[in-house]
Amino acid sequence: MELRHLRYFVAVGEEQHYNRAAQRLRVAQPALSRQIQDLEEEIGFKLFDRLPRGVKISAAGKCFMEDARRILHEVNEAAARAKRVASGQSGTLRVGFVESISWHGVVPDSFRQFRERQPDAELQVKPASSFEHTEAVHSDRLDAGFVFTIANIGRELARLPIASLKLMLAAPKGHPLTKFKKLRLRGFERRCFCLVSETGKPGLL
Repeated sequence: MELRHLRYFVAVGEEQHYNRAAQRLRVAQPALSRQIQDLEEEIGFKLFDRLPRGVKISAAGKCFMEDARRILHEVNEAAARAKRVASGQSGTLRVGFVESISWHGVVPDSFRQFRERQPDAELQVKPASSFEHTEAVHSDRLDAGFVFTIANIGRELARLPIASLKLMLAAPKGHPLTKFKKLRLRGFERRCFCLVSETGKPGLL
């Protein structure tokens, strides 16, 4: 038994007429009749009662029709799923992100848009530092990562700027630093200030 036998059977069963089913399937009526006969011989019982005008599906044929429709539907769904995977519309996407810059903006918006545009795909997200994400992409444990550009990414990985982040210096009112319009890191060489730990956030420094 082949899938075409089931398609031909369903068409004749729905049309209750060989000629209309043949036109629907775009095949010659004699060829369609032979395929139905071959199917009946294989399963061992009649699917249709022949009438002067058209055919009438038998009781056994009605039972067989339900399963035939289900099988054809599952085959079509399987082919559609495989096609989505082949075209990149399905599968699994593994993405890393830095929590400190992901509460709002482009990162959560990107995840949300991906869910809307690729509902059949699985999205796996991993929070960690920029350094850890870079290493994970290198070792193929992640497909991509949202990282700070000042992290040591390397030339072998592609990068795409998506947003800029403003860092601010907080100082008490009246502090000498507030008199400057522009500040450079070298100006903090002999000053005490708080900064994110390089151990905790290596990709930020």
